[in-house]
Amino acid sequence: MMEITGPRTGKTAVVTGGASGIGLATVQRLHQDGHAVVILDRSDQAGDIARDLSTGEAPVYAEIADLSSMDDIGRVTRRMAETYDSVDILVNNAGIHPKRPDGSHVPIDEISLEQWNQVMAVNLTATFLLSQWAMGPMRARGWGRIVNVASRAGRMYMPISGAHYSASKAAVIAFTRTLAGECGPEGVTANTVAPGRIRTPLSDVSGLDSSQNLHEAFAQSVPLRRVGRPEELASTISFLASDDSSFITGAVIDVNGGVFG
Repeated sequence: MMEITGPRTGKTAVVTGGASGIGLATVQRLHQDGHAVVILDRSDQAGDIARDLSTGEAPVYAEIADLSSMDDIGRVTRRMAETYDSVDILVNNAGIHPKRPDGSHVPIDEISLEQWNQVMAVNLTATFLLSQWAMGPMRARGWGRIVNVASRAGRMYMPISGAHYSASKAAVIAFTRTLAGECGPEGVTANTVAPGRIRTPLSDVSGLDSSQNLHEAFAQSVPLRRVGRPEELASTISFLASDDSSFITGAVIDVNGGVFG
């Protein structure tokens, strides 16, 4: 792994869970925007994606880590601090949502403490630790963008979402507001995007006959009458990572086709 050196018009972004779904679309969009991107994912596919996307002007790198492991997070943050000149943009996208074997959500009385802790570790604690790691250098430089991916389930009751997932995403929203308040005086913004149903490998798990049936059924409750695309989340994240969003911080941007409340 080589350091990012030389003059670049873009900045350096880290995207967690960047090997698939919303994370991959975000990696592709930030790369298109001219940024160097570090894919932080537990999948070895991150390396192949990085090699396919990387260019001399906007390199893409891969770091493999299990974000449920505090040891792994410590290892990878130390490595990134030593390897890359700076991290200007952090997108905390990685998340898990355990389901029953038939794809339905796990009711509260069936959630084990082990499963609860695992969801909190990946969805919330990793967001906290990576933000804590990134915010200091960002504040010292006087510029930074932290974008955390929550969920509609963190904003309202969702029958298809487990309590552990919903609670973790609500906590991400509250954490981000405090992060924004503490980092704002030094020019660092922190915002949350809260997607509704987006067609991703994670959402293609269904208690109906097929994921297509589930998406079609869900679309009937959406004013735009469809589910979202990962690229639509990525474009919102791109905006929040840019100078165009310089007076937006502590916000929750709902990207859900109009379903809220």
